Amino acid sequence: MSNFHEQRINIKFCVKLCKSFTETHKILQNAYGDQCLGRTQCYDWFKCFKDGRESVDDDPRSGRPSTSTDDAHVTKVNEIVRSNRRLTIREIAEDCNISVGSCHEILVEKLGMHRVAAKFVSRLMSQD
Repeated sequence: MSNFHEQRINIKFCVKLCKSFTETHKILQNAYGDQCLGRTQCYDWFKCFKDGRESVDDDPRSGRPSTSTDDAHVTKVNEIVRSNRRLTIREIAEDCNISVGSCHEILVEKLGMHRVAAKFVSRLMSQD
């Protein structure tokens, strides 16, 4: 459980005990020290619980959906890699018109691939 999640639970508990915000914030500062929520963030959660909120979890946020790690791009990256395994991530990204980060995410997380470096062998071993 994250430290902030735990603090939200404690804020909710203090609201149920009818503690004031100042008392609640002092209790959190004593318990968590430098890891304590900021005064403003603590007040926002205190107010939400006082207004009747029950959930201590963050609300889901609407972010911009990823368009470069969709199935079409995953398939295209997979085909490119299977045809030539010596390409760099930058070259694959340029071929697919996606960012290097998105290409890396597709290779590592979606396709489960990783790069294996060639071993260096000394001259003495190769002459034997």
